[in-house]
Amino acid sequence: MTDIPPTPNLLGIRLAHRAMLADTARFATLARELAGGPCPPRRARAVAGYLGLLCDSIHHHHRVEDEVLWPMLAAAAGDAVDLRELTDDHAQLDPMLAGIRAACADLVAGRAGAAAHLADRLTCLHTVLDEHITDEERTVFPIVTEYLSPARWGQVEAAARGGAVLRFELPRMMAVCTPAERAEVLREGGLPVRAMLSVFGVRHRRRERALAGG
Repeated sequence: MTDIPPTPNLLGIRLAHRAMLADTARFATLARELAGGPCPPRRARAVAGYLGLLCDSIHHHHRVEDEVLWPMLAAAAGDAVDLRELTDDHAQLDPMLAGIRAACADLVAGRAGAAAHLADRLTCLHTVLDEHITDEERTVFPIVTEYLSPARWGQVEAAARGGAVLRFELPRMMAVCTPAERAEVLREGGLPVRAMLSVFGVRHRRRERALAGG
């Protein structure tokens, strides 16, 4: 009987993608709600602070893909993978993220129309990310599974962790897990992940209360 070689576990990147889409969707909705009335300064600062971290997270994610994953796939898979469209998508993201940061600054400054403008920018970002992530998971994930070993994939994950703000990332990713996925994360992460969740969860819940206006 021939052993089937192990393949990379892509749960981490799937959760990262899912968290991005969940956040851009919910903050577009939240900004639209804020446009209907006054936004207290504390709540505006909470929204801007969260979205600043989200923009940092998205930028870091696509930078790791551009600088680590894409070259690795090109070397391993050659003509089997065409990353040009995905790379072009990444080039669109930084100006969009800059626009969201600017809209957040306007929201904190209390400028008229800032919340509606922020909602529009977040809706646009969500649309672009949704299409991009769908394409990436459909075209790139099978290439990763076929051509990269778990050890090589581990290098990509290490690069992703290296620049990540774990106190921000981990609670967001756990929030979009299914029960089975949560169990897997806790099983694989062991005591360190459980400890981080316990500590980071307190700050995450405090941030969520501020976002809700509490």
